[in-house]
This record gives sequence, structure tokens and C-alpha cells, in this order.
Amino acid sequence: MLGPRIAALRRKAGMSQAELAHRLKLSPSAVGMYEQGRREPSVETLVDMASALGVTVDFLLTGQAEKPQEETLEDLLSDRVESACLRMAQRGRTVLSRQELVVLLAAMLME
Repeated sequence: MLGPRIAALRRKAGMSQAELAHRLKLSPSAVGMYEQGRREPSVETLVDMASALGVTVDFLLTGQAEKPQEETLEDLLSDRVESACLRMAQRGRTVLSRQELVVLLAAMLME
């Protein structure tokens, strides 16, 4: 599916194979082979290609957008804070405020 995805994204960006090849410092035939699935791009070429096509490498490879890193970290921290609050309450311990837990977790992450 990588080849057809490259071709579709290239067309959507309004580029010819020659234009994409020029941006990637490759031959137009190399881009054509990638699109036909006759050749696989290197990791470096994938990174450059994703940038030229305005997508992430993840999207280029899978066709699915990944959540931004900051959003994932925020979700993870929120889940951990809620879990810690519940466990402390169940154990009958003094529950820290949400802000205190966030500061504690942030300090642990920075170590």
C-alpha cells in the first residue's frame, strides 16, 4: 500500500514524479519504482518524502494519522493522576490534590 499512497499524496500535492524526485534529490524513475512497489525507499528517503508531501512518516506508512506527542503525554498523565487518586482514597490515605499529584508526576518524569 505504500506505493499507491505515495502516488496519491503526490497527486494531491499537485506534483509530478519528476518534481517529487527533484525535491528528494532522486531520479524520477526511483519515484516511479516506489509508487509501483518495485523498490522500497530508505528510512532517510521516507522522512524526506513525508516532509515533501506534508504528512508524517507514520501516515505515509500506515495511512493513519498519529496523535501528537503532547496530546498523548497529557492523556497519559491525566490517567495516572486519576488512578493515583483512586488508589490513595481506597487505601484510606490522605489524598493529595490534583495539582500536587501533577507536580509529583512531573518531577518523576524529569529525573
